[in-house]
Amino acid sequence: EATLQERISLVFPPTTNARGEVWHEFVAVIPREGKYCGQPCAVCNVVGCPMHGRIFHQKNLATHARPRGGGVRSSVFSRQHDAAYNAFVAAFSAGEASAPEVQRQIAETLPPPPPGAEEGEARARRPASSFGSSRRRSGNCPACRGKHRAHTCGKRLRRPGGSSSYRRRKPSWMGGGGEEQFDAAAEHRHKRQRHSGP
Repeated sequence: EATLQERISLVFPPTTNARGEVWHEFVAVIPREGKYCGQPCAVCNVVGCPMHGRIFHQKNLATHARPRGGGVRSSVFSRQHDAAYNAFVAAFSAGEASAPEVQRQIAETLPPPPPGAEEGEARARRPASSFGSSRRRSGNCPACRGKHRAHTCGKRLRRPGGSSSYRRRKPSWMGGGGEEQFDAAAEHRHKRQRHSGP
């Protein structure tokens, strides 16, 4: 992990305060479970960022935060992360307060999280293998909560006027389901008479 942290620090250089304490924007980690098990990853260490504490694969770091070191350029990054990073660095590098103290000060100024956000964060930190079953058990289905998503709770909605009612109302010229059988030759004769005129 030390070598991984060095590689990450080339793209996202650490910040130092007046006492010489070093703070890293991303903390290197190699997860032991979940979808990134055994792969080079890092945890977002910026308080105030909506993804604070989340695990990112090393290759995805430059799309979450703006690369500040040499060699990597990206115009696609989280503006919220960037704003939170700038606020933290301004407070940390200007004084002698430690990183945890500055993080605590910033956390006190943040608005309270919306209801259900803590449950969502806990779910995001859970290993990927447990997602489907836990959603079904807990009833935490995005579609049931009004989101434009597919149901993950196992619920299936019946569409009004489904295929059975369509079959009942199908006209005779479509064949099957009407009172008289569809006759292609008779239909063709009828069209010819209508278009030929007197």
